[in-house]
Amino acid sequence: MPTILNINGFRFVIWPSDHEPPHVHVFKGKGEAKVYIGSGEMAPSFVLIHDLTKREARQIWDIVAEHQNQLLNAWEGIHGNLDN
Repeated sequence: MPTILNINGFRFVIWPSDHEPPHVHVFKGKGEAKVYIGSGEMAPSFVLIHDLTKREARQIWDIVAEHQNQLLNAWEGIHGNLDN
């Protein structure tokens, strides 16, 4: 399981055999979130939030927004170019 980022106790993972649209799974303790990465034109959005506080969810959103290009590049590196 490719961990893309480790920030503030959150582990951001992109699964190799996962489906589009580009998204990241985030883990902290027993908590988990799934977030569509979005793009320069589209903000990240939550698909799932489980056992995380509102503050932790906000931190996750902020991290995904800040590292959006890096996460999209990682998705493309694992799954191939999004334009094809």
